[in-house]
Amino acid sequence: MQFDWMVQCYAGAGVHRDAPLYDALDRDSVLAGADAAVESGLGGLWAPDHFMLGPRREEFEVWTLLSALAERTDDVDLGPLVGSITYRNPALLAKMATTVDLLSEGRLRLGLGAGWHEAEHAAYGFDFPDVNTRIDMLEETIQVLRAMFTEDAPTFHGNHYDIEDAYNEPKPVQEPYPPLVVGGAGPRMLRLAARYADEWNVEISARARGKPIEFKVRKFDEYLRAEGRDPDDVERSWLSHVLVREDEDELREYCDRIFPLPWGEESDMDDELSDAEDAREKGGFLIGTPAEVADQIDAIRGLGFDKLQLLFLDFPETTGMELFGDEVIPRF
Repeated sequence: MQFDWMVQCYAGAGVHRDAPLYDALDRDSVLAGADAAVESGLGGLWAPDHFMLGPRREEFEVWTLLSALAERTDDVDLGPLVGSITYRNPALLAKMATTVDLLSEGRLRLGLGAGWHEAEHAAYGFDFPDVNTRIDMLEETIQVLRAMFTEDAPTFHGNHYDIEDAYNEPKPVQEPYPPLVVGGAGPRMLRLAARYADEWNVEISARARGKPIEFKVRKFDEYLRAEGRDPDDVERSWLSHVLVREDEDELREYCDRIFPLPWGEESDMDDELSDAEDAREKGGFLIGTPAEVADQIDAIRGLGFDKLQLLFLDFPETTGMELFGDEVIPRF
């Protein structure tokens, strides 16, 4: 299995589920976290595509951050998890992605999604059409990207996007293009991922909504076969929170500091995570000693997921990340 860090480039200040002990966003903590992730043996660095998250609404822009991480690291994967296609014209996105792939010497994995943060769209002046329209836009975005990654004089005319001789030179390092990671688990998103994705990602809300994840895994395999693709050829990744400590007393101390937490920012996820057990049940949080966390990961691996992107609940401390590298990763 591969384990990556979901870079926590926004502050939680006690109330955001992704970084509840991180008071204020600062350059040094984020870059120190990236260094610690590499030193701990994590295989990738991913970053969210938002402009204002958490109680302070502090956030680094994802592609600018990825460019810095490309220069700071040598041999880990890099990517947005996931990039909202509503925020950038796909031709511009292709140029940005190509640049990061070149700067990183071929380490980009291009995460794509339909977007969800309606308030953010309104604040920044981006249109936020209905979900079916956004999924249509995502499909056209992928078609534009593939054209610009592979064609000499890319041209595309769709319902949402048009390009004409949109040169993208030089081309990406990776051939035919950086792996496409599609995030989501609704029926249409699963079909789209089955058609185009090199990697399927499920984050917390995608697992919590609708049918159980076991059902979604089965349907994804069915859709892949219907597209003439071998299910074994598509990677599966799982975004999860983790809190790991050497002993139970220290674990309880951190849980007392962290919980309760809001379940989510999305309009249909306004519940609360009251304690560690609640977080495990509702959100699949990985909480425990190294052996206990490893057992929880085993269950995820049993569903066919071979990569975990992790949000460490004790960040900006790196103790949990280092312990994970020392005592959990070797078990896999």
